[in-house]
Amino acid sequence: MDRKEFFKMVGISVGAIVLQQCLSGCSTGGTDDPKPGDETPTNDFTLNVNDPNYTALRTAGGFIRYKGIIIARTLQGAVIAVSQACTHEGTPVNYVSSNSTFVCPNHGSVFSDRGTVQTGPATKPLTSYKTSFDASTGVIEVIV
Repeated sequence: MDRKEFFKMVGISVGAIVLQQCLSGCSTGGTDDPKPGDETPTNDFTLNVNDPNYTALRTAGGFIRYKGIIIARTLQGAVIAVSQACTHEGTPVNYVSSNSTFVCPNHGSVFSDRGTVQTGPATKPLTSYKTSFDASTGVIEVIV
């Protein structure tokens, strides 16, 4: 085998490996029902906005992620909580305070402040959790 044939075979082999990796990374769709992670709380829990880990919740429009749940303060000061995994492919959603929606940055699904689907491709709602907020103590309770 001469040098030209060797490089030709190496090039074809590398190309085949790259192509196989590219094709295996493509998918035609996701699951409509992602399973919550092992971290998702199974019991009610509380957070305190005075804790340095949760300071984003001190101001209207802020949000945090906590063990598979996204907790947000609306511009009106209410506290809302939904599961953070988009029901299309499980990507963590973001909170958009200007219109109190949750948006998936991956494929653009939009959910209301209660988790209902407003725009697909997601077809199932996010799980919505009841919350309470005591402004005098800074304690947020999330009912799971």
